[in-house]
Amino acid sequence: MKKAVHIVRILIGLLFVFSGFVKAVDPWGFQFKLEDYFIAFNWDFFMPFALFLAILVPAAEFIIGFALLLNLKPKYAIWGALIFMAFFLPLTLYLAITDAVSDCGCFGEAIKLSNWNTFYKNIIITAAIIFVIWQRKYLKSWLKNAVEWILIAVSGLFIIGVSVYGLTYLPIVDFLPYKIGVDLKPDPNLKDKYFVIYKNKTTGQLEEYPANQYPWDDSLWMAEHEFVDTRVEKAAKSALLILTYDNDGNDVTDSVLLSKKPTMLIVSYDIKKVNPKTATKLKEWINIANKFNVNTFLITSSDENLVKKQLKNSQIDIPYVFADDIALKMLIRANPGIVMMRDGVIKAKYTLNHKANEKKFDKLLR
Repeated sequence: MKKAVHIVRILIGLLFVFSGFVKAVDPWGFQFKLEDYFIAFNWDFFMPFALFLAILVPAAEFIIGFALLLNLKPKYAIWGALIFMAFFLPLTLYLAITDAVSDCGCFGEAIKLSNWNTFYKNIIITAAIIFVIWQRKYLKSWLKNAVEWILIAVSGLFIIGVSVYGLTYLPIVDFLPYKIGVDLKPDPNLKDKYFVIYKNKTTGQLEEYPANQYPWDDSLWMAEHEFVDTRVEKAAKSALLILTYDNDGNDVTDSVLLSKKPTMLIVSYDIKKVNPKTATKLKEWINIANKFNVNTFLITSSDENLVKKQLKNSQIDIPYVFADDIALKMLIRANPGIVMMRDGVIKAKYTLNHKANEKKFDKLLR
């Protein structure tokens, strides 16, 4: 029994460590998920605390998992795990029934589970925790009290440091679909398909053929049919391609995201966040981009009038295009952020806390 208890303890610890880490590494992403919860439950009063909770919750989860994994203060840790599950088990049941939020965000962007699968997972975890608590007589510390607390404190500093780094720069591990090196171009083997539609003069029946396969060389068939129309079946676009539009609503995705020329995107889903300090940093990036003849675009989901006002107040003169705010949040965890692209390939990503210099354009220009 003792061996079984420790195996289960370690498995619970690993799960909590993983779950805490993948959320802590991307605090902006977990903040967005918490905001989804607050909106779904009409808990608007929690919105100002979303970022704080996005750091605190994963940190607590990681620390509990770390303590269980290394058998540090195991009795405290296992009760802490039960408190976690006492909150999340009924929450995930509610989500499974109502689908108020489509993805619980339990594993950040690393693993997506359906709400029902998440609930079933939590039942198993809760049962495992209860088993360990039931047999907690086998949970005995193996280090001195002070050493245990020091190690727990170190784990806390580590995981909070991971979150702070993600907030200041970018996640140290990128679980988002728009990783550096990702190619947004459509599959070159997929091409538009063209069809012609003819009508049988006698029966009135419409017949459709691929444009290069209808019996044009059959004189009898041609005499019995008349041309009606054509149809084009567009090739599927890349699932990752972010559709962008100019201020007239024209699709400019190809000239912005898929341009063969080196391109620097200034991504700001909320242009109000561009203040005088960030504007100064943006100008440094823009000046270097202009020096190397790099295309530069602001890509945003903000209102056009607000965009014009902000650019004018910041004395920034660059073209701007529009895209969906959720897509922009997935493109880079920064507002504003810098995304370097060439021929549809993401070459590099930076926040404005990265210093603008010519070396950062090397990957783009090579």
